Amino acid sequence: MPDLTASTAARPFSPDFVGPRHRLRERLLLRLFLAANPGREVLNAGAGQGSFSLLIEQRGFDVTSLDTSPDAIELLGARVSGRVEQASLTELPFPDSTFDAVILGEVLEHIEDDRLALSESVRVLRPGGVVAVSVPANPRYFGPSDRWAGHVRRYSRAELLELTRAAGLRVERCDAWGFPFSTLYHRHVYDRHIERRGPDAPRGAFRPAVSMLGLLLNVDRLFVGVERGALGYLLVARKPQAPGTGPSVVADGVV
Repeated sequence: MPDLTASTAARPFSPDFVGPRHRLRERLLLRLFLAANPGREVLNAGAGQGSFSLLIEQRGFDVTSLDTSPDAIELLGARVSGRVEQASLTELPFPDSTFDAVILGEVLEHIEDDRLALSESVRVLRPGGVVAVSVPANPRYFGPSDRWAGHVRRYSRAELLELTRAAGLRVERCDAWGFPFSTLYHRHVYDRHIERRGPDAPRGAFRPAVSMLGLLLNVDRLFVGVERGALGYLLVARKPQAPGTGPSVVADGVV
């Protein structure tokens, strides 16, 4: 299987990549990331169109944006101010302990060997560094939009936590998000549109649903952490300061 990353440049006309649901997810992940008090040097792995790179650049971080897609690399070069690299997440072109933090936003679900990709992220992370992850949740929701986007899987909470522990990380937070309106939109509007009209349907066909979703997403913020009907997970974990400290879960509600 090819090694893929979440290149949002691959589907430039999808509102899932540029619309209110995307923005909500990134803002929620940003909040968890900043709360972890990360260091200055950050790798955004699978940076796609660069929206998260821009968010953290604006807050004073030194960001390296990486993607496998040539189209994404061209777009990133025009948008972000930091370093841009084209490479595979399973073979990162950096020495050990290069970064204070690694962002994996909607990336791991695209990679066949997600364990190797996460292991590589941990390798280039300094001791005490932070990994911030977002992934789609609920394997039973796997549908037309997942296949279209090149997803290999959706994650259960147990699968995500096991993957993180196996990489030697200490989980500090793992929040479900998307209930109720993002999930309803995904299952009853977005997936059905992809299935019925195909991935190349005009973007304008989404606009009424997307506009209404934007008005409703503030309600979803009130339900972050609700597991039932979750659309995705937001996770922050830390690399131990010294060998032998071992992975563990330290956040409320993780287990």
